[in-house]
Amino acid sequence: MKKIYLFSDDLLLTGRWVKLINHQTSIVENMKDLETIKNSILIVNSSIFKEISIKFINDFIKNENQILLLDNTPNLISAKKFLSFGIRGYGNTLMTSSYLNSAIDAISNNYVWLIPQITTLLLKDMAEKNDIKMDEEKLFETLTKTENKIANLLKNGYSNTDISEELEISINTVKTHVKHIYEKLNVKDRFSFANLFSK
Repeated sequence: MKKIYLFSDDLLLTGRWVKLINHQTSIVENMKDLETIKNSILIVNSSIFKEISIKFINDFIKNENQILLLDNTPNLISAKKFLSFGIRGYGNTLMTSSYLNSAIDAISNNYVWLIPQITTLLLKDMAEKNDIKMDEEKLFETLTKTENKIANLLKNGYSNTDISEELEISINTVKTHVKHIYEKLNVKDRFSFANLFSK
């Protein structure tokens, strides 16, 4: 597991993160300290992140670091902007321990992690675009009938819970089908799945 650093202008928030994270963390007190960090994950709140230059972010990422940005009010526009800067995760400053630790695990395994509400909005946004890279029939031809239904629901921004309710199957069954869909389509996560349908 990569070393985890916390950087925030809110001490109460930093204290909350320390309690919720299942891994050892270190608190960064000033920007200068960030320059020496290598091969680590930085968790930072959006209010302080706005003070960091794009050049600094690029240099920080070049040192094999990854950034999880937590926002007081996550929204799709900010998510897209921050992802374009190279951050690997985006969520809510007050999200639950399970989300926070899930984000850390995903990022440490080189995945992009977004809070589910933002993932849903991003998928819907991408699905609404009419420019489709691949013919869906050809893309989905290797999928079973059930996987095809689930793939179409995923494409339209449905969460695992929504799919479970729509198809009246368990969450675990949905997760298994999603895993098989990703394997067959050679994608790693919902973001790369959605990317099949956008330019």
